[in-house]
Amino acid sequence: MKYSDFPSYFQASDTASLKAQKFYLNIIRIDLLSMIFSSALAIYNYQSIESKLVVYFISGLFLLLGLVLTVILKTKKYEDVWYQGRALAESSKTLTWRFVCCSEYFESSLDIIEAKRRFVERIRELSDEFKELEIAMNSRTLNLPIITDRMLEIRAYNLGARKDYYIKNRIEDQKKWYADKAEYNSEKYNLWFWFVIVSQAISLISIVFLIANPYFNLNFVGLLTTISASALSWLQLKQHQELKQAYTTATQELNFIATLTDQLTTDDSFSKFVLDSENAVSREHTLWLAQRRR
Repeated sequence: MKYSDFPSYFQASDTASLKAQKFYLNIIRIDLLSMIFSSALAIYNYQSIESKLVVYFISGLFLLLGLVLTVILKTKKYEDVWYQGRALAESSKTLTWRFVCCSEYFESSLDIIEAKRRFVERIRELSDEFKELEIAMNSRTLNLPIITDRMLEIRAYNLGARKDYYIKNRIEDQKKWYADKAEYNSEKYNLWFWFVIVSQAISLISIVFLIANPYFNLNFVGLLTTISASALSWLQLKQHQELKQAYTTATQELNFIATLTDQLTTDDSFSKFVLDSENAVSREHTLWLAQRRR
């Protein structure tokens, strides 16, 4: 299914979440960089009062910038919008796949009017659960259809066509996405971890050099330790190792579930298969959310 084939609430909450995530991470980046630039100004031991005052003033500006950004993070609550938007988007997507595949609560035995009523009812319940998110969602996007024509078209497929469509466009697509994300986070974790180690090692070398040359006017220790601490903070924020584990586990679980596709010969068996698959995807998101809330 294309992005526009999903319900309006999925599109609006997903967009709001991605936008808030971008703002949140960019503010953190600038905040950390401001501390690094501030410490960089203290590398050289200036002798004149005028030079020291200029350095102190510029350092103060960088520190003030960091303070303002921290206050913005506290007041704007970008992190909450990021998490809640992701939760609503994932819940809406799961509900959509269950609807189009005639899974539990949206069985093929229901007439289309009742199935649509139940879907809209569940979307409304999700919307009520995330009331605080409404202010961050785009009104025009929310005015798009809750049940799209493509959703009704797929739901009208026969069992074989629905099964093939779900396996290709949900199971296989989700498995590839998890596998790619797991590999990406593994590479990023190793990159940032080694960056921290190298920064700390160079900082230690700088200390040894200053001990041997106490009158040397350049001191890189403060800058290097700030860089190391900032990189470690960024590594903890991104949680690459935890995400890699979560995505790997989700990939394996979906892979086990996918081996049962040959047994899906009835509407009931396919309904249970879809429910198990969506529960596996939901567990990945629940684990992600729990790790983010630590």
